[in-house]
Amino acid sequence: AEGKLIQAIDTYMEAIRIRPDDPSTYIALARVQIFAGKFNEALLNAENSLLLNPNNSMAHAVRAWSLTQKGDYIEADNSLKEALRLDPTNGIIQAYKAFLYGRMYENNAGPYIDPIPVAIESSQAAVTLAPNSLEAHWARAYILQLTDNPEQAVQEYQLALQINPNISEIHLELGVTYRGLG
Repeated sequence: AEGKLIQAIDTYMEAIRIRPDDPSTYIALARVQIFAGKFNEALLNAENSLLLNPNNSMAHAVRAWSLTQKGDYIEADNSLKEALRLDPTNGIIQAYKAFLYGRMYENNAGPYIDPIPVAIESSQAAVTLAPNSLEAHWARAYILQLTDNPEQAVQEYQLALQINPNISEIHLELGVTYRGLG
């Protein structure tokens, strides 16, 4: 929350050293690693969590988010399907799905012809199901930006920044949106 991602990573790693059998710590570490741009490490820790509990929906979801960041859209989609099978009403998982389908649309990649309707629906579901989630508002803003709704995207980015003002990627995306608005 303070933006000290490297220190948070170190602290989570120490927590894992002390209690290596807690899958939730691996998930929390992986999430912070994604915020810090350490996608390979995040993937490894999400998978470590799955070794401890293969039915943990958030482990599958964070694994998918790290795979999305790495551009492995097909495997990310498979992980998200499993996460949603385990927990279909989790708004954060819906946010990760919106990011994935938005990236597929933006890069004209992945297994689907037109992923943007799914991205839009998932971003809306994310905000509805997890209205206090950084990822939900960030995903919604990203999809609004992709679909040429910059004014609404600004509002969602600002909501995400109210939750945590210390994630630099959100500031960068907000700046791009402002630039598009002139």
